[in-house]
Amino acid sequence: MLIHWVSIHLNDRSPKSTTVMKTILFVIFSSFILFFAGIGANAQNYKAQLPVQIDSSGVMKNEAGTIFATISKDSIIKDHKGEKVAFIDRNGNLIDKNGKILGKTAKNGDFHNAKNEVEYTVQPSTKGDTYDVYDNTGKRVLIVPANYKAQAGIMAYVHKNMLISR
Repeated sequence: MLIHWVSIHLNDRSPKSTTVMKTILFVIFSSFILFFAGIGANAQNYKAQLPVQIDSSGVMKNEAGTIFATISKDSIIKDHKGEKVAFIDRNGNLIDKNGKILGKTAKNGDFHNAKNEVEYTVQPSTKGDTYDVYDNTGKRVLIVPANYKAQAGIMAYVHKNMLISR
């Protein structure tokens, strides 16, 4: 219907018709610009969230620099406010702040949940000095330095289930 109206008024050269056409073209053009600007903004925001990285000092952050958590050398995990959310005991169990066992890490860094299902697997990265953590769908979700390989799967679990879901 709009196309039919536009085609009729293209032949009409009156000042009123010209003003209406300019207004319509401006609205259509502006809509396209806003639409594509929104797509670009969402894509950049998504990219900034994944994958999350842990640096060699145990700070977990995304590419934008947002800190999610820290893991100390004695395996205490704290959120961005510095509050303890969990810890890893000597047997590799992930224990939340209330004492509940949430899962266990394997020697290779893989994480098994409380039902003993593998949720995260750890693989050497192509760089050689870091490891990539993949969820059970095969999506890379975390990058860790070699000194945090053993805790890698646990940190991916903590990020998804204890930090971003709050």
